[in-house]
Amino acid sequence: MDKLIWLSILPALMTIALAIWSKKIIPSLLAGFVVGCYLLRPTLMGGFEAAAENVVKLLSDQSNLQVLLFLYLFSGLIFLMKRSGGIQAFSHRIDKWIKNERGVFYTLWALIPFTFIDCGFRIVGAGSILDSVATKHKVSRERMAFMLNNTASPIVELVPIATTFVGFNVANITQGLKMANITDQSAYSILLHAIPLEFFSIVVLLVTFLSIYFGRRVESGAKAEMDMNMKVDDPAIEPRIVNLLIPLIAVISLSVYFFWSLSKVETGPSDMNKAMLVALIISISFTSVLYFLQKYDLKRMTSDFIAGANNIIPILIILTVAWSLASVSQELGLSTLIKQQLGGSMPAWSIALSLFALASAVTYFIGAGWAASSLIMPFAIPLALSGGASIPLCVAAVITGGTFGDVSSPVAGMTNMASNVFHADHSKYLKYASPYNFIAAAISAVIFVIAGILL
Repeated sequence: MDKLIWLSILPALMTIALAIWSKKIIPSLLAGFVVGCYLLRPTLMGGFEAAAENVVKLLSDQSNLQVLLFLYLFSGLIFLMKRSGGIQAFSHRIDKWIKNERGVFYTLWALIPFTFIDCGFRIVGAGSILDSVATKHKVSRERMAFMLNNTASPIVELVPIATTFVGFNVANITQGLKMANITDQSAYSILLHAIPLEFFSIVVLLVTFLSIYFGRRVESGAKAEMDMNMKVDDPAIEPRIVNLLIPLIAVISLSVYFFWSLSKVETGPSDMNKAMLVALIISISFTSVLYFLQKYDLKRMTSDFIAGANNIIPILIILTVAWSLASVSQELGLSTLIKQQLGGSMPAWSIALSLFALASAVTYFIGAGWAASSLIMPFAIPLALSGGASIPLCVAAVITGGTFGDVSSPVAGMTNMASNVFHADHSKYLKYASPYNFIAAAISAVIFVIAGILL
């Protein structure tokens, strides 16, 4: 039995090593998952049977299904908002108010309330709005990419409602609570307590804002090729600002209302997911009627919605396999190993720092903060519990460590997306951004040590 417990860490370590070596996240997760299943049932068919049973069990969980469905539908709604021309109309309206380079930067920050629901949406939305304006005022494309990316993931993860990050993080925290056998705490409540402790996101936002005044100027590099996935097609209907604002207002206001309403009659970790899912379904219905009345053909709208929703399928696969991997590791006894061997051997103050460093390093090398968080979070909470560290602090360390990689890694989807949307030279953008991001990471590491001592 002791041998099996020690082997419980093998699937996760194998996944991380393969992902760093190959830069292929889904195959690495699948390999680690299959190895874990064969450790559970070391027969020719036993491993596959264990794999099928774990996936079916995970997808049978109501909370998990709510998260996956929410992310899928949200991706479809975001794509419809792009196709409706709302972003284009907004861009034309604000153009006359921007007079200089600093005005472009201020506008980028001012767009946060309209683009915070998803980091990809912020990059595409705000980037599309300001692309022509930045060119008009001769703002460096690399500096714009830096400013845009550093106000995407760091902002979205600090918002406690109506974003893709909320449902995703609640689901990951729920997996961690299950592994730690914690039944008396809500995943959403832990997330709320973790948000003020996401030090890297807070520090990097401050550093990025100050760079408006003290930042280094950079001559724009050669025009980069536009990633076809980031291309914003011509609007399907006449561009109107209401096509952007009304869906945003609907999603945000309904999410707040339904979470408040459901919290009065229900308790449990799925409340937030259920509230946001109900709000999203109503918002999609309302938005579809709004666009249909503007002559957006229903067949074309449905096709666009499905095409947009399908863009997030790789993320859904990553989540499903990562959660299944965590479940298999739990069956192998990983939480027991953490409690007996790791938790007691690490000073409590060092646990959050170690998790921040691990999440940062893994995300930097594999380029996917969500994948890293899905892999690390289920083990972070048992480690925090066994080592006597603050659970919200350790949760924050994992989340914000992933954000460091998202804004710094050369292979991260977010860095490539930001450079593509402004046609920036990717290497020149990273060279400009790296000093700011690594300084913010160093400051954050010190704060995690202090918080680990005090909390």
